[in-house]
Amino acid sequence: MLSHIHPAVTITTLLFPASLSITVLLWLRLRRLRREQAAERDRAVARAREDFTRDMHDLVGHWLWLASIKSELAYRQARDDARLRGELAEALQAVRHAAHAVRNASRSQRTLSLHGEAVRAEALLWSLGAYCLTRVDAAGLPSDLNRALGAVVREGVTNMLRHSAVRKCVIETARHDGRLRLTVANDGAAGPGRFPAGRSRPAAPSGALAAEPAAGSPPVPGTRSRAGGLANLRQRMARLGGTVEAAAGPDGWFRLVVDVPVDFSE
Repeated sequence: MLSHIHPAVTITTLLFPASLSITVLLWLRLRRLRREQAAERDRAVARAREDFTRDMHDLVGHWLWLASIKSELAYRQARDDARLRGELAEALQAVRHAAHAVRNASRSQRTLSLHGEAVRAEALLWSLGAYCLTRVDAAGLPSDLNRALGAVVREGVTNMLRHSAVRKCVIETARHDGRLRLTVANDGAAGPGRFPAGRSRPAAPSGALAAEPAAGSPPVPGTRSRAGGLANLRQRMARLGGTVEAAAGPDGWFRLVVDVPVDFSE
């Protein structure tokens, strides 16, 4: 009976599994190549970012240092003019704030991570008398995504301290079907935009989240509105295939929620 089978059918039957195997192997190799290209792109971006922040620190830091020296000399020479000394003191304070911000920016771009920012946020909020619960899983995240999620936590907690009467905060992640959901929530959505009454807001420690300047002090360069910060986060997460939502709920909690694929390829 087999002798009546056409030779072309026999050849097709034999070649089909072989071609299928070759197709699968090529697909796996292509997928691995894309992962390697993505990893190399991440490394190139990280190197470029580090070079930029180092150059920014060296160039801008030099001029801020010079401005600080000149302001301090002028302050000392204006000993007979109380009003002028007050103005120079504020200018000197602004320059020092700017120099501190440049140092933090150049350093934090190299160390920014989801876990690191969650730990710093928890320590800062506890030190200010607010309860903070963190449950984050950063294992196996691509470096770009890890840094971007760290920026979300930093921006979320910064806005929380500026605009909410926060007493409780939750920072948590959840994974499902290859996606990660990060939530930064606080119970101060209905608050007056100040820290709990009767408690002064201490200055944030070096490298920590920026706090709102004290009343009457000069504005610190680089501070942004909540809307501007969220717009930047949305743009950054969109490049990774993610979305950012921010809204206050009827329960009095404000939630900043990011949903993003763990392994994104354009």
